[in-house]
Amino acid sequence: MSADKEQLTRRTFLKTSLGAAGTVAGSLIGSSTLAQTLKQGMPLREAVARRGTPPQTLGPFFPDDGDPEVEIRENLDFRLPISEANDNDLTFIQGKTGKATGQVIHLTGKVLFNRGGKPEPQAGAVLILWNASASGRYNHRGDRENKRFQHPVSGEWVERTHDEHFQYWGRCITDAEGNYSFKSILPGFYPVDLKEKWFRPPHLHFMVMAPGIPQLVTQLYFKGDQIKDNAFIQELNAKDFILRDKRMTPEERESVIIEYKKDASVKAGDGLAGNYDFVLTF
Repeated sequence: MSADKEQLTRRTFLKTSLGAAGTVAGSLIGSSTLAQTLKQGMPLREAVARRGTPPQTLGPFFPDDGDPEVEIRENLDFRLPISEANDNDLTFIQGKTGKATGQVIHLTGKVLFNRGGKPEPQAGAVLILWNASASGRYNHRGDRENKRFQHPVSGEWVERTHDEHFQYWGRCITDAEGNYSFKSILPGFYPVDLKEKWFRPPHLHFMVMAPGIPQLVTQLYFKGDQIKDNAFIQELNAKDFILRDKRMTPEERESVIIEYKKDASVKAGDGLAGNYDFVLTF
């Protein structure tokens, strides 16, 4: 397949696959209903959560067995799929020395199940997180386009390289109160279509699963004065075809852009903290 055809295929996949994710995770919130709820004084995230976390595309780089360029399996139980074979700290790989390159981020929160309009903690939910390295490279055989490109602002050449100390994907299981936590790095941005000047902003991919509940596939984005290159990231957020998909309301889009900042729960020098509650629904 030619490079142009590969790029077209990937671009089409990303632009059209949100609908498929939506059929798995449930319907999105009607803008009029959400607006009315917000007028009643309810915080944005809570208002969105009452109808469930908005779904987004799985993307082409989910870590299925056989897909990674470098297989990482911290849990050697081969009954587990590779996507579930790692822990919730992506900043290093067990058995190796060295740390992943990039700004460290901590994400914590709860997984909730919306039972009759009242989200309740979901114990035993499985969350899978996967994201690109600090240079914007996935550990995936399919990520082979535009490994070197010019930064759209500075014009400097950016090399999308594999980080041998980054775990790339991980798993967490919620406790009795529905709590989860992940430690990772701020992913790099990367080009999807250089002709259209479409660069995907830094983002985290999630799959959330619980028995008897449709799985949720979604993505979370970044903001915060202490996030590296925050102003540029907000420009990318504003232009991203996936985040700005018309099937998401403005309120839903804003709800998945998570603020990261210094927090007392994170020891000095060990990154920034963000918080997000995933809400599962039928």
